[in-house]
Amino acid sequence: MAPTRILVFAGSIRSGALSARLAALAAKELALTEADVTHVSLADYPLPIYDGDLEENQGIPENATKLARMIAANQGVFITTPEYNHSLPPLLKNAIDWVSRHRHTGSLPSGAGSTPSAAPRTGRSVGRGRRSTCARC
Repeated sequence: MAPTRILVFAGSIRSGALSARLAALAAKELALTEADVTHVSLADYPLPIYDGDLEENQGIPENATKLARMIAANQGVFITTPEYNHSLPPLLKNAIDWVSRHRHTGSLPSGAGSTPSAAPRTGRSVGRGRRSTCARC
């Protein structure tokens, strides 16, 4: 049986980001289970801020198409992300916005994803729940 293909990336590209460290650890641990892991950084796929007029005039950016194809080529997606103002960080939200505009011929993994939080515990764990809810939308 072929190994499960899993794409792993962090929702932050900040230097020293906990979510990037968690993504690297997750990729390593998943590889130990004999999964076929692809670990990427959103820094390698820069995208303009989503704008419907930009999309209409210039089309979907090449990097959004590359990400959409990479997601479609995997059976699961593992995204580690910090909480940002009780939601997803703008970098991740923007990538999702652009990728969701791509009209693909295959199917994107449905329900085969995970978004562990790298939010530090502040005595209130409500934020991680809100961020996770947003990530499932």
